[in-house]
Amino acid sequence: MGVVSAAADAAVVLFSLTIAVAAPLIDAQSVLPRHFFPAPLVALKRWYADEFGDYLVARPPGFLRGLVWLELAFLWPLSVATLYGVLARRRWAATTSLVAGVSTLTSMVTHLSPLLRFLSASNVGSRSR
Repeated sequence: MGVVSAAADAAVVLFSLTIAVAAPLIDAQSVLPRHFFPAPLVALKRWYADEFGDYLVARPPGFLRGLVWLELAFLWPLSVATLYGVLARRRWAATTSLVAGVSTLTSMVTHLSPLLRFLSASNVGSRSR
């Protein structure tokens, strides 16, 4: 049981560390003025959008900007608290981890729903006989 708990803690720490670093450095570029960020970070975001064709990163729509604000105001501090809580072995870390996971799941549903609608619409014509 200790191995499973340690693996879960490692996964939570990795997730929280990713959010704690990426939210203010990368995601915030979608809602804050570009001059707030060093040129290498702006270039990294532009490279990612160009290399992988991520239109949500290249030209974020309004709903994504709202989600980024939610992430910066709610998920980022929660991830920092979860990171501290897991590493310091605080009992409340399980609660903050759960809340961060629910927030991420909710955001991912809104990110993936346009893609799923596109895929289901493109398969409608292929089902006809």
